[in-house]
Amino acid sequence: MKMLQCPACGHKVNLKQAGATKKVNGIFMLQCANCQQWSHENRNAAVVKNLGLMLMITGSVMGYFQLGGIITGPLIALIGSLIAVATLFAVPRVVYTGI
Repeated sequence: MKMLQCPACGHKVNLKQAGATKKVNGIFMLQCANCQQWSHENRNAAVVKNLGLMLMITGSVMGYFQLGGIITGPLIALIGSLIAVATLFAVPRVVYTGI
């Protein structure tokens, strides 16, 4: 179960029991059940995370079909997954201000 901390009140928010969720311009937004404040991930962090996920998928397909050698595809997949996970944990969520 994924738990995120609300940047406004500090309350631990479970993704399954969030007040509400929505997607605005490709950015996943989450409403805290405690303070009713919306939060979202940084736009640049979302782009980098999506880039890492695309690298992971590309590397997996290359490894499956053995394109570019035996080690190239899995190495690209590993680098992409490390980028996605590092971005997810390193960049905190921000409070939505409506701008």
